Amino acid sequence: MTDEPERPLAHDAYEQLAAGYDELGDTKPWNAYLERPATLSLLPDTEGDWVLDAGCGAGHLTRELGTRGATVVGLDASPRMLQYARKRAPDADFLRANLGSPLPFSDGSFDGIASSLAFHYVRDWDSLFAELRRVITEDGWVVCSVQHPHADFEGYDDAQNYHEIERVSAVWESFGEAVEVPAYRRPLSAMVEPALTNGFELDELREATPVEEFRELDPEAYERAATNPYFLCLRFSLS
Repeated sequence: MTDEPERPLAHDAYEQLAAGYDELGDTKPWNAYLERPATLSLLPDTEGDWVLDAGCGAGHLTRELGTRGATVVGLDASPRMLQYARKRAPDADFLRANLGSPLPFSDGSFDGIASSLAFHYVRDWDSLFAELRRVITEDGWVVCSVQHPHADFEGYDDAQNYHEIERVSAVWESFGEAVEVPAYRRPLSAMVEPALTNGFELDELREATPVEEFRELDPEAYERAATNPYFLCLRFSLS
């Protein structure tokens, strides 16, 4: 399906980050009060739906989907992340799999797919969206958040050409130990076109802005988040 290696790009990094994600994911402002509220705001009514949490991490979005009445399957490539996710969302099902490979589900298995900050670890989005299209129903939807293309290009020291898909990396220190995290950055067009060519329509595009709880925890960072783009949230449905 793709030319990616069997082991996902950021596998080792997220094995190291898992404990920090588990501990801080509910309160770390950039996640809890910037990206996650924007992602959740794009979700349709999920009561009674079967939803795939694609790249579920430590299960924070999985748990939220469950509280909204969805039957959730969480998928992630990191065994340590899945350990935490199973504790956080005990009513969900979980399995280990790579988003850069064919998904282990039959056609039309889900009413919708939600994904929080996971797709930018996959290089081939055409194959990714072909698989997402395959495993959802004819009236299905996809809601995803990714790193903002402008922030990526400005923020990664090894970014060279905005218009290309580039492998980049940065050292993260905000989840405990310093960990080098690789990713793929891409222009906005390369985020939207793979979905469109696989039969989706773009319903909404939202550039995340912080909620008030962010200001209360970190006023200085709040001002940066309120005036600069960091995360992009997208909702697609089938045309």
